[in-house]
Amino acid sequence: MKKITFMTSVFAILMSIVVLAPSCKKKDDPTPPPVNNTPVLNTDFSYTVVQNTINFTTTLTGNVWINNETSDVTVNFVDGACSVFVPKAGDHPFTCQILISGQVYKSEVFNVAIAQDDLSYLEKGYWKALSGGIDKTKTWRMDMNSSGKCVYFDGPLYYSGYEKDAVRLPYWAWDVLELPYVIPETGDEMTSFFNWSPDYPGNTWIMSAQDYGTITFSGTDLKASTSKFGAAATGSFTFDTTTMKMMLTGVTLPTDTSRINEGQVENWGDIRVFSLTDSSMQLGLKRVYEGLNEDGTKKESKWVLVYNFVCADYNYPVPESFTYSEPIKTSFTQADLVGTWKYDDVPMGWIGYTKIGDQGTNYPAHLFEAWYTRADVVTTLTGWGAGAVDSTFTANDAYTFVFNGDGSCNLAGIDNSYSVSNGVITFGNELAGTEFTGIWISMTGTEMVAIDFNKMGPETEMVDTPFTGLWIGQNNDGKSEYRAVQLVKQ
Repeated sequence: MKKITFMTSVFAILMSIVVLAPSCKKKDDPTPPPVNNTPVLNTDFSYTVVQNTINFTTTLTGNVWINNETSDVTVNFVDGACSVFVPKAGDHPFTCQILISGQVYKSEVFNVAIAQDDLSYLEKGYWKALSGGIDKTKTWRMDMNSSGKCVYFDGPLYYSGYEKDAVRLPYWAWDVLELPYVIPETGDEMTSFFNWSPDYPGNTWIMSAQDYGTITFSGTDLKASTSKFGAAATGSFTFDTTTMKMMLTGVTLPTDTSRINEGQVENWGDIRVFSLTDSSMQLGLKRVYEGLNEDGTKKESKWVLVYNFVCADYNYPVPESFTYSEPIKTSFTQADLVGTWKYDDVPMGWIGYTKIGDQGTNYPAHLFEAWYTRADVVTTLTGWGAGAVDSTFTANDAYTFVFNGDGSCNLAGIDNSYSVSNGVITFGNELAGTEFTGIWISMTGTEMVAIDFNKMGPETEMVDTPFTGLWIGQNNDGKSEYRAVQLVKQ
């Protein structure tokens, strides 16, 4: 009996050791509690209010910011501090947020009470220019009316961007929407950001001439109202004068409908203000595609569409109106054309029509670029993004153009017939597009004209041309200009 009791006791003791062992290990190696990185008001950050300015401080380090939950505007902490100006009285919701290891931690929403309005900022600078001041509104329209007239800008739409990433000319900036820069309030056009500013009505393909409506801004209540084609709408907007970013919600700009319908812009509410004065405004939107690839997919665009706006009730000076006439060399005859011709050292170009203004400003027909040599042409076209320019011209130099006195001709190896009347060359068969060609230039149809001009370069910087050859060409895609080639008689 005693033996059994002894063995039972020993077994009980051993079992207790086995059972207790894991318990001891658990106390020695506890599981750490999860880390809570969520910012806490009055622990990790705090604030004080001075009139309409909220001053925030934080003990947190790294990427930390304050977010206005109403406008979704963020302000980053710098050296543990940041300030937010709130113009309107009321309770304004904010959060403090921090980025840790790729994850954003967001505090509980807290309200900051502002006791009074402070709208004094609406009476100066960009806000005054945009919305007219406290308890006022200002109405804008695109700079073109139903007659196709512009009162301030050369046209209703400009372009900013490059053709190729490798070409970074200083006046091209497709990524300007992300660039920090200061816009002058002097009314000067930001020409350094525009690579092309087409005039109207010289480029009617941009959009049809009509009244596209208005947009009215109220800075006092941050409302934006539009009137487009008889339909009215009201939304809201934000405007950051530091980044010159504008956001529209509930309304869209009164612009041409074709680019809206085509989906050229992904977000019509995400706007960069290129320039803003009391009487003019330029608003940029990122275009996401331009045309289609061969497989039918959309071709990516690196351009920004910059719409030009004017104040609807501003008294602008009457702009000069221009008429255009073709500079055809009407004295040119069939006898002048008879012979064998080849391409000149400056083999091609674009030539503007004669331009006459109703206020006395006259511009003669001119080659748009000041090209003296083949090297000048190659450098310019390569800079514009064209490939194989020099080799294309070298290959074209082998072509000959033979015009016979009997009206027959051979154009770069293709037989045809021709006649000449008042400077207009008419071919018996349509051109195939391979006879007279160059970089981004080819002639089609049955007519070309002999062009009469002796100037080249920009309108305000024209110089005399050194050319001795014959320039012949065709209208360039409905613009007031020719696409042309220069031939020299052998």
